[in-house]
Amino acid sequence: MMAPVHAAGPPELGGSRADRGTRVKICGCTSAAEVALAIDSGADAVGVIFAPSPRRISPELAAAATAQVPAGVSIVAVFVDPAMADLERAWELLPRLIPQFSGAESPQLCGHLGVPYLKVFPVSADSGRNQPELSAGWQRYPEALAVFETASRQRGGSGRTFDWLAVRPLVRQRPAMISGGLNSSNVGACVRRLRPYAVDVRSGVESAGAKDPVKLRAFIDSVRRADASA
Repeated sequence: MMAPVHAAGPPELGGSRADRGTRVKICGCTSAAEVALAIDSGADAVGVIFAPSPRRISPELAAAATAQVPAGVSIVAVFVDPAMADLERAWELLPRLIPQFSGAESPQLCGHLGVPYLKVFPVSADSGRNQPELSAGWQRYPEALAVFETASRQRGGSGRTFDWLAVRPLVRQRPAMISGGLNSSNVGACVRRLRPYAVDVRSGVESAGAKDPVKLRAFIDSVRRADASA
């Protein structure tokens, strides 16, 4: 493995243009067709999952699925406590990947590739009372784009929202992504209340376990309408 260049800060999903509004990541893409559908619908980032999940695919399949992703769209790869060798192998196959760490990874492991990364911070039902603990956790990863996600046993994919107000003070300090239970009916309210850097969705744009073009467009339209109301 070549020596990585040290990451200077959190990733810019979909590029650094200031007028893009809230970034949208469509996670759990499993094929080139789903990736193309997400991009055609207006996604700023597509996500592939290398961790235990109904939408898990191999790095080899992910490389094929994302081979035609244009430069203006980011490719995010989801890991849960990966071995360094697995992380390096994925990067070799997908040199454009932005890692998203959803487990108990150390700051050292998250920074191993030397590229910008995302770090998930689970938000439990009592996080309103334990907000200082949540804040202390994310301060250990100053270079990460923080992802606030509903706490669940399966490390994501719960289909449930959390109390967005519990993280509003943190979202105002640093760019952050909101994930967990979002769909076209509630994502607009999330964007208006928090003004996050990005939102993340998987099951909320699926039907029968596959990406649904109608739900995808409705989700992104809801985000853009909320942006316009700022």
